[in-house]
Amino acid sequence: MLRFRLIFYTTICLFAFRCLRVNAQTENTLPLDLKAGLEAGAYISSPETTPFWLRTNQFGIVPKTGPAGQIQGSIRRDYVFFDSLSNRPRKTDWGFAVNPVVTYSDHDQFNVRLPEAHVKARFKMLEIYAGRRREVMGLGDTTLSSGFYAGSGNALPIPKVQIGTITFVPLKFTRNFLAVHAGFSHGWFDTDYIKGVRLHQKFLYFRLGKVKSKSKFYLGLNHNVLWAGHSEELKKHPELALNGELPSSWKFYPNVVLAYTSKNWFTKNGYGSFDSYRLGNHLGSYDFAFETKLDDKQLFIYHQHPFEDVSSMIFKNVPDGLFGINLKTNALSNKSGFAVTRLTLEFLTTKDQSGSTFYIPGSTFQGADNYFNHSQYAKGWSYFDRTVGTPFIVPGKDMDQSNPTSGRYFPGNRVNVWYAGVQGSWRNTLALTLKVSYSRNFGMPGEAFNPVRGQLSTYLAGEYAFPHLKKTMLTAKLGLDNGDLFVNSAGGYFGIKRTW
Repeated sequence: MLRFRLIFYTTICLFAFRCLRVNAQTENTLPLDLKAGLEAGAYISSPETTPFWLRTNQFGIVPKTGPAGQIQGSIRRDYVFFDSLSNRPRKTDWGFAVNPVVTYSDHDQFNVRLPEAHVKARFKMLEIYAGRRREVMGLGDTTLSSGFYAGSGNALPIPKVQIGTITFVPLKFTRNFLAVHAGFSHGWFDTDYIKGVRLHQKFLYFRLGKVKSKSKFYLGLNHNVLWAGHSEELKKHPELALNGELPSSWKFYPNVVLAYTSKNWFTKNGYGSFDSYRLGNHLGSYDFAFETKLDDKQLFIYHQHPFEDVSSMIFKNVPDGLFGINLKTNALSNKSGFAVTRLTLEFLTTKDQSGSTFYIPGSTFQGADNYFNHSQYAKGWSYFDRTVGTPFIVPGKDMDQSNPTSGRYFPGNRVNVWYAGVQGSWRNTLALTLKVSYSRNFGMPGEAFNPVRGQLSTYLAGEYAFPHLKKTMLTAKLGLDNGDLFVNSAGGYFGIKRTW
């Protein structure tokens, strides 16, 4: 049976390769302002569990079990900022992206995902978009990071409407020394266990330093809130919800945005005491970064500090957060041999959580922040069973089931993680990526793992550009898990892709 499946998935890849090869030899018929892509491949793993780094930070499209075959296509139109015909900047423009992904496996049969499906429009550097878009949230190395704290690109993107800046926009009255990047959005967070959930997101970041300055400083924050919703399960918990309903009226929206409720808010509005502290599930991060040029290299140092309540917002949970350093070189021009182009080192710790107990005698603030978990939203900061934030806070269902865990959705949110990522190229035809992570998982506040669970996960990927097939690449990825957190597994992905 396994042999038959492997032959089936390999046949898909060979058929796609033949189609791509024929297409590559034909003239490009797409309009100049459109881009398109097609990729086909297969996942193989032993045992069935797909290794951590093969499925992590892939916007929810990689199956958790193998073998599996996958085909994905994309078509997009990006903004044009300068009109070459009129030789003038273009003030307004529009764009869109559609990225269907079809996966077949014995476990899920055919599964269709849309990690990207949106339309957008801009006026100068201000834009509005609606739909799903591949994006992360925070300041850091977006290319090689282990995953940003609040929004890592690990889960399927959430459909939303957002208005904000496209990138950092210099303020002229500061002589372009200060630049701002900001956004405000409303999303729909419906999942299988609770309906009608809404997502509020906003972010505000500042850059100190002009575009051409040798060194720049960055700081800012992002704020995410799950609110509203209803479910049959909540009817069993009157202390959490009113007849299975969470506060959903739009008159409460200022309480969501400002993360504030008055002392007697819940009694005045007829809801349970659980909502007296905050309406909804709040979380986010303060971000700080420093960037500088070193000859032909660029150094980027960053820190993302997590918060879930007032105690962590006033840094009672120090030193929790993601610490990272990235070094990028301009070695891509080297055509004679192998060159390292990017190196990223990160350390993530979430052990403190403002203390190990919720009630702290003599303090006006609570501890045991219990990152990503929430009582009303039983699956917390996850979307379609994938963690929205850092992938190292792992759902219990993804852990080795031979080791018992608590009943919370994220039973191991106290972690220390060491991570290294390296990218390089050989003669501009072969791109290589290596990722290595080691984590120590301590459980959650009040429910520790005994003993502590260690986990080593590694990943090696290569992408080869065919010299005689324009914009056609062969991809191979290998992953390995060894430790006490996940099932020990090895696996790979082999595919081919073509862009137009």
